[in-house]
Amino acid sequence: MSKFISFFVLILMMFGCAEHKVVVHEPLKNELLAYTSKSEIIDGADRTLIIATYLNPIYNSNLDQSKEHFLVAINPKEYAQNLKNIKVNNDSNATNARLLDENDEMLKFTGFSMPWAVYYEVTAPSKQSDNLSLSFEIYQSKPVLLNFRKVAKSLYWNQ
Repeated sequence: MSKFISFFVLILMMFGCAEHKVVVHEPLKNELLAYTSKSEIIDGADRTLIIATYLNPIYNSNLDQSKEHFLVAINPKEYAQNLKNIKVNNDSNATNARLLDENDEMLKFTGFSMPWAVYYEVTAPSKQSDNLSLSFEIYQSKPVLLNFRKVAKSLYWNQ
């Protein structure tokens, strides 16, 4: 009988002390993740992480609709001195990269925050394509290729 009571008390303690986690549903962050792509450059002990988000589908009313807008984060900062050979769908015509300072208004559009990274806004003329590929070179001419869908499959279609 004492084993039963001890077991019962142990079970009550486990469930009584367990944390009840509240899951916060953030639809905007989920949508941003649907339009985010990542790449990593590994060169010996050196690692570079590149994360980019295609902003047009989510913030279309706040952006110039005649351009494709990307927000690119590069970590570590030392490897993000300048982006070279920037192309969207293999076209470098009028494609620009602007280094953002830590108080720039464009940073409010990001769904993630990496204070140890450098952020760029990359813009290009609007493309008539379902898929977009953003390519550039950083860190000793290492190529980066990030792919995006202009209309990503919604996270809510299957609900």
